[in-house]
Amino acid sequence: MDPYSSGARLVGVVLRTAHLFTMAVLVGGIFLAAPEGAVRPWATWVAATGIGLLASEVSHGPRTWAYQVRGLAVIAHVAALGLVAAGSGRAGAALALVIGAAGSHAPKSLRKWSFRHGRVVD
Repeated sequence: MDPYSSGARLVGVVLRTAHLFTMAVLVGGIFLAAPEGAVRPWATWVAATGIGLLASEVSHGPRTWAYQVRGLAVIAHVAALGLVAAGSGRAGAALALVIGAAGSHAPKSLRKWSFRHGRVVD
């Protein structure tokens, strides 16, 4: 599927919405000290929707994505979620939320800036 087709765009919007929803429930559960068993399924859904989003995003620039700010933001986001899994709780959850929000709402000129090329690469 062409990553810029209307079908791919729809899949991306659905995945991003599902990821935001599951992330909100997970972070809320962590901040409200919900039992681990109550938040574990949400962590699984966060990971599943995140993997889907990752595949969608990489399809837009498979040769440049990892060198761009958007790729590094995703790596940092996943690392912060790894902190949550390792037991950092609220701090890791807050960091993951901030990185995810900032990375997905940054202007295109920043998201597509490449550390390898020293310029915006589309």
